[in-house]
Amino acid sequence: MNVDWSRIESLVDINDPEDQAWLKDMIVSLLENMTVRMQNLTELVQSKEAKELQAELHQIKGVAANFGLAAMSKLVVEAEAKVKEGDIEGSVSLSIQVPPVWEETKKELQAKFK
Repeated sequence: MNVDWSRIESLVDINDPEDQAWLKDMIVSLLENMTVRMQNLTELVQSKEAKELQAELHQIKGVAANFGLAAMSKLVVEAEAKVKEGDIEGSVSLSIQVPPVWEETKKELQAKFK
């Protein structure tokens, strides 16, 4: 499981229809945002621009943590740490794993929030 559902459920009163609608809107926004972030990440992995890669990983890390995207969060934390240490190759090696993990995560989210 790539999603910590307890984290997502903690964002709303699951029995309140308005909260449920808000959460669904947030998930739609997340899906759109992460599509752009994955495109950015793919470009930065190819260019190996350390500062920009670190910034993008940091943004992804925040989003992943806020939404309980556990598997992605763990991977991005490691990739960001590598780039901070100056290990760009190590960071790139981890960063290229992020889009496939996002695809799996996205499927989980879409299955629950159709």
